[in-house]
Amino acid sequence: MRYPILATGILALLAPWSAMAAETPRTITVDGSGYATVKPDTARLGLSVETRDSSLARAQRDVADVTARVLALLAELGVERRYIDSTAATVQPHYRWNRETEQQELIGYIAARRINVEIRDLALLGRAVEGAVAAGVNQVSPPALDSTERRKTYRAALAAAAVDARANAETLAASLGVRLGPVIRIDAGSGDRPPPQPRMRGVQEISVMSAVVAPETYQAGDIRFDAAVSAVFALE
Repeated sequence: MRYPILATGILALLAPWSAMAAETPRTITVDGSGYATVKPDTARLGLSVETRDSSLARAQRDVADVTARVLALLAELGVERRYIDSTAATVQPHYRWNRETEQQELIGYIAARRINVEIRDLALLGRAVEGAVAAGVNQVSPPALDSTERRKTYRAALAAAAVDARANAETLAASLGVRLGPVIRIDAGSGDRPPPQPRMRGVQEISVMSAVVAPETYQAGDIRFDAAVSAVFALE
């Protein structure tokens, strides 16, 4: 007497699954890409000075003197102290291999300082770089450009990627002779992305042996933000 009831129960459980399988919507999945550009308005600059001397005190003093001149230059340019970090200082012994004794011998010390500065007015970038080299800085790293509008610009790139995804879906639907329905799902990146390193004419790694470049030749190109999305559309 119980077996027919069990069979009936199994059929009752399978019926909704069959109905759901039959009602599974037809979909199409596409990718889209887009980009947006913006003028940079901020530059992060790394300045380094290194001095070698047989006297530790002299090496440290020479580095401190260059650092003081750089800080004075930045103050003259109107760069606020909160955008300057000159605390990265190192001191290490300088050894030389003595072939006669086959031992390392101490010949002096190496003192170094790194100054990180954020330039909020790109018109000052060339003067900051050239002035720092003239003040005694040994090395200037290529500036890292950024924009205070980076989040807004990335969202514009994201919107362009979404439009591109819909255009791709419409093209595929038309080619297959079906009608495109509403979007079911859309996936994008994990938020605001750091900007890529843009190219700058006249900016390169500079040492004290490099030729002096006129400050007005420091011209920053646009920063490009790229975005990509994946979208699932229903088919009618």
